[in-house]
Amino acid sequence: MTEQLAAQGPIPITVVTGFLGAGKTSLINRLVTARAGAERIGVVVNEAGEIGLDGQLLGDATNDVVEIADGCVCCTSQGELLDAITRLHRAAGQLDRIIVETSGLADPGPVVDALASITHVLRLDTMVTVVDAVHMLDQLDRVDSPEARQQLQLATHVVVSKIDLATQADVEGVRARAGSLNPDAQVIVAARDELDVELLLDRFAFAADDERAGGDHAHHHDHDHLDVEIFSVELAGELDPGRFEGWLGGVLMLNAPDVFRIKAIVALAGEPRRQIVHGVQTYVEQGPGAEWEAGEPRTSRIVVIGRNLECERWRDELERCVS
Repeated sequence: MTEQLAAQGPIPITVVTGFLGAGKTSLINRLVTARAGAERIGVVVNEAGEIGLDGQLLGDATNDVVEIADGCVCCTSQGELLDAITRLHRAAGQLDRIIVETSGLADPGPVVDALASITHVLRLDTMVTVVDAVHMLDQLDRVDSPEARQQLQLATHVVVSKIDLATQADVEGVRARAGSLNPDAQVIVAARDELDVELLLDRFAFAADDERAGGDHAHHHDHDHLDVEIFSVELAGELDPGRFEGWLGGVLMLNAPDVFRIKAIVALAGEPRRQIVHGVQTYVEQGPGAEWEAGEPRTSRIVVIGRNLECERWRDELERCVS
């Protein structure tokens, strides 16, 4: 780490984790916005897949973003993670706080270990795990993701998202499962716009002797046990809106149980703004993003993470969507 970082003293750092599509990026937007003007916050974003989108999906919340794409931060060397933090700090000049967003496929244990190894530079504040009230139990049971369990077990705070889409029974089931997997974590259930993000900052929930902060985490990480595939495509030019909607609807109709995550930034013909797409299984959300600037190449970037994906067919169909 740089002498500049060490001279500033320990910078509070929050790790935000959670399975694919849980709502990590939305929460980080809330965290950064809540401290806008009072603090300069840098964000390290890690994604599985060759195309990084989450940095762009942070929108106008912050320009201080470094991406580690095409991998999973828990499988990335500790040196690469710390190098990303150093580059972020250099580019920003000085940071008051750092947030690390892990991939939805990440076991956060090695991340915590890496950060706890340099306590003279970074002070581990909280580890926030976001869980989807609609899909969490399915991810733990049918999908059988050990990463999802580990994300819960290492959390200091668990944020239950998408409660407006879930039944009360679903929410209570998620709350109970989170409590059974991690009795020490604070479980927060609140609507997206009602969440008090101050509950997640400046808690310094990791004590110096906390086994989560610097413990010896056995890391037997292999995404192949989930048969996880990553489909990613980048298309130059605008897409026909009707054809793209048909493609998206077909993917969800025929493959929903195996679609762990869809995310996209799309250039639709006739639309002055980027179209942002988020989806998990049968749920999909689409809305306008930032405007395309004059002369800017209009490029669509689409990522699907799941299993039993029909990658070649999907790519061919998407190429036929280019208008």
